[in-house]
Amino acid sequence: MWKKFELETIPVKVDSISVQKVRISGYLDSSTFPQLQELLDSLLRQGNHFYLLDLENLDYISSAGLGVLMGILREVREKEGDLKIVNMSEKIERVFYLLGFSRLMKVYSSEEEALQAFANRDQERQQEAPEDRF
Repeated sequence: MWKKFELETIPVKVDSISVQKVRISGYLDSSTFPQLQELLDSLLRQGNHFYLLDLENLDYISSAGLGVLMGILREVREKEGDLKIVNMSEKIERVFYLLGFSRLMKVYSSEEEALQAFANRDQERQQEAPEDRF
């Protein structure tokens, strides 16, 4: 059975920061995560270190999908970048919080709030508890 999975990338400028907004739709699982991994790896090779993941139309995420998010989070933070998430459904949010991912990645209720956080990233890092840093 074929499951819907789509990716869309939209570059967004926030002050002097170039943010890659990535819309993820459908099912992110063991059969689709390589597409997301390939896209994020390609963006990273192009020098993009700031990502806003829009999960509004994400219906399902497996451990493989969560693994991709953790991997790219580690890579961008090593390069002084960051990853933020918006529009997470309640179903996905429960899994996210249950597994402790909310301690490592910030989830925002709106795109505007997340983009503002990129603009104020130095202040946000200073307020972070040491155990929240990855």
